[in-house]
Amino acid sequence: MLGPYEIEYEGRKYFGNIALREFHVFRHDGDCCLFDVERLTSRMISECEYRTIEKVLMSSESLVSEKTVETLRGHGLVACEDNEAETSAPESTKDAGDDDPQKDEAFEVGSIYLFIAQECNMRCVYCYGEGGSYGEGGMMSDETAFKAVDWLLDNSKSAEQVKIFFFGGEPLLNFPLMKRVVAYSKEKAGELGKKVTFGITTNATLITDEVISFMSEEKMDPLISFDGPPEIQNRQRPFKDGGGSYDTAYANILKMREAFPRLKARATIYGDADPFEIMEGIGKAGFSKCILSKASRVILSGPNGQTVTDEMDEKTTGRMIAIMKEEGDSAVRAVKGRRVGENLGAETPENLRLLQTSVTDIIKILISRRKRYFGCGAGKGIAAISVSGDVYPCHRFVGQEDAIMGNIESYKPEGINDYYRAVVQNLPDCRACWARYLCGGGCFYENKARTGDIRRADESFCRKIKAASEIAIHAYLQLDEADREFVHKTYSDRSDEKLP
Repeated sequence: MLGPYEIEYEGRKYFGNIALREFHVFRHDGDCCLFDVERLTSRMISECEYRTIEKVLMSSESLVSEKTVETLRGHGLVACEDNEAETSAPESTKDAGDDDPQKDEAFEVGSIYLFIAQECNMRCVYCYGEGGSYGEGGMMSDETAFKAVDWLLDNSKSAEQVKIFFFGGEPLLNFPLMKRVVAYSKEKAGELGKKVTFGITTNATLITDEVISFMSEEKMDPLISFDGPPEIQNRQRPFKDGGGSYDTAYANILKMREAFPRLKARATIYGDADPFEIMEGIGKAGFSKCILSKASRVILSGPNGQTVTDEMDEKTTGRMIAIMKEEGDSAVRAVKGRRVGENLGAETPENLRLLQTSVTDIIKILISRRKRYFGCGAGKGIAAISVSGDVYPCHRFVGQEDAIMGNIESYKPEGINDYYRAVVQNLPDCRACWARYLCGGGCFYENKARTGDIRRADESFCRKIKAASEIAIHAYLQLDEADREFVHKTYSDRSDEKLP
């Protein structure tokens, strides 16, 4: 194969077969930005340089002028012509490559979603779990719950800490079992020299003083499913009888805030719901952090037949991109003012926004320069256990028979499974994407719901993550070295805010 060469024509030098590094150039807010895909580095470039680089990308000609090559080399875009450039690369740009994402030590299960109740007292219009029943429905027994704890502790191997998330349906429908599981888990973990922590996702309508006291004593990490203002909450999250849930949930949220001042919410955009109105309602309820996500496509048959159409998906994605732009600007202001909180921002409604795979998450990746190989730990470091003891890759797959990985009676997570094989470089739609190491391949459930295959990308998610990545890169470039060091130190020191 012909390698690089140069020729001279009419007194000028031209180069052929120039091999370029993988990079992405884009404009944002009038600025021209360049991103090196493998090194996870970025920089501002001039308009002239942008046009030069874009011309090379769009040109089908094999010869490049000497001046153009100088521009490309000046920005490190020419693939290494010797070993010097590679050996001088910062160590932080290499560590991800040295970390084999499929190495054996990765087979520690550190967290489980425990479905203690596959029933719910609500009928959310966008529910992907058949009204909370996830197929089989019912309540988990003590025997299954304790075996699930034993399974987690056994398969956590050398991990010193594990976490149990109580999930449903609505897990507080089985609150007595939750208390027994906590006591059992602490006893068994203590015998093994391990620490166990707890989380819960709840709709907040069954919260009582006893529940709040218990959660507080056990230092439980609650996540409240709540969609903001009354009209949206009542429309999207009604009780089974069709009545609105806002008043009940809001009153309980106010009580919870006394014990959990940094209370977190998870809100869902569905249909024509305005994400800015949702966030305003979340802020008024006093939450310090909110995970904002769009409604998922349904794999299981829903109780009310509602679904997410392509048109709805695209409109929602557009609305989320508008919020992400604000998130990037807010993050820069917060860092410059040294007001970093849960979401690179102070605890005010302005800085509440945190979308799934958000702008602020990507900023932290850019600062740490650690590649993201997977969208999450589904099927690897985390698992979900249904009321019958079946093991699933995560909570979103429960009820899908083709997703069952085994049962707690016999299943051992050993050997490379399909989720470990789904390293982002192996995914057919991702391996050539410039944003792959900022994304990790997206959500396996969303991929399956959209395409039928956990490894095939959800196009609307791709659009969102690419927009988020460009916003994050531009925001990152507004930060100086002192700002970046501040963010790195702030998040690397937090046990609950690990860098990617």
